[in-house]
Amino acid sequence: MALQVRKIDGRWEARSGGVLAGRAHCWVRPDGKRFAAFMSEDAEVIAALGAAITGEDGRALRATVDAGDHAGLLRLGEAGFVGERYEHRWELPVSVAAGWSDEALAPFEVRSPEKVDAGGLRRFDDALRADIPGLWGWRWAREGWEAEHAGPAYDPELYPVLWDPVGRRFAGMARIWSNPEGPRLGLVALARPYRRRGLGAALMARVFKAVRERGHETVATECDASNLASYALLAKAGGRLVGGEVEMVRRA
Repeated sequence: MALQVRKIDGRWEARSGGVLAGRAHCWVRPDGKRFAAFMSEDAEVIAALGAAITGEDGRALRATVDAGDHAGLLRLGEAGFVGERYEHRWELPVSVAAGWSDEALAPFEVRSPEKVDAGGLRRFDDALRADIPGLWGWRWAREGWEAEHAGPAYDPELYPVLWDPVGRRFAGMARIWSNPEGPRLGLVALARPYRRRGLGAALMARVFKAVRERGHETVATECDASNLASYALLAKAGGRLVGGEVEMVRRA
């Protein structure tokens, strides 16, 4: 029996003979990419849902799957999705980066996000993401930024912001989120004029020292497989690859 797909209260449902066959929940990230999570293990159902979603407005639809989930990869492939990005997952020992010197930060002011202009920092974050593979086009809405920084994982002491007092501009930042399952490194990034000076390693040293003081031994993070600079920094910090995630896309 043919599948009927309908959008109901913001979610998508596929039914066969009136019986629910699967659902899809969609959301749009600040970079404009639309993602879906499918509640079905049937490739035909996922294909029908994906076709209906992309057919609504012609925009591409993305889904992520663990690189080790071979059945999930095959299922999305059969449903018309193709791989677009690969992201490595890393585990970093705190002791390595915490032992690095942070003397390179001496000419700068290291501030808490609470001590800088929130709007300026939000726009600086957008500018940094413009150079990060997989995040091009990211534009935070004020509400989304404030919600992320009001959550329980936010810790201003694990979020050093680098300010250049001479140029009177943001130079870089790092952030570690205090998640229930353990700390996660979300970002280490410098504005273009400040790169290749050892400031990324110095920022990591500063924030990893704070993590060590909290008694943690490892930090999780992820990195686009094409981001060679970040790969080198994480490897230098003693990181090891522990898995990955594939971002797949279906176009109208």
